[in-house]
Amino acid sequence: MSESNNKSIFPQYKPDDASFSILWLWWLSLEEDKGERAYLRRSYTLTEIMLSPAFHRLLNQLGRDRFPQYRYPKLAIIAGLVSRIEGESEQKLGAKMGSPNKSSAKPDVAELRMRRILACDDLEELYMLLRRALSLVDNHVNISDLAAIVWNWKRMDEKSPHDPRRRIACDYYAEAPL
Repeated sequence: MSESNNKSIFPQYKPDDASFSILWLWWLSLEEDKGERAYLRRSYTLTEIMLSPAFHRLLNQLGRDRFPQYRYPKLAIIAGLVSRIEGESEQKLGAKMGSPNKSSAKPDVAELRMRRILACDDLEELYMLLRRALSLVDNHVNISDLAAIVWNWKRMDEKSPHDPRRRIACDYYAEAPL
């Protein structure tokens, strides 16, 4: 499967793409299946997520034949994180993490934690870092933005003009009180 075929799934800057609608409906269906949602929320590894029937339901709804197996971990991150979302936000992920906390003038996600996220190349670690960051923003994020960021995440040595890290950093520092 070519990389260009995968770009049609969770594309950056196109929140009206059909793949986001499928993900959003899948997220809503987790309200009906509280046991599966609880399993996904308790999953600490990407393998645990990939063993879930809910993960395979999402994979089938998006079109299993569109995904080479090496892309499964990114979809597992998306499934695991989206299962934790309690409400959707209009703000982009970086802006949400950089927004000042209501009780103090500091951002919800500390700058040091943000730097660790931006420097992360390992997908298991990225999942854990984003999972913790979501809890700091009360599990309210923009589902489409989160999915596009994770899906398009690349290793830092794979230079890309559309690296989502740049956008997250710009959004974060635009909101964060410096």
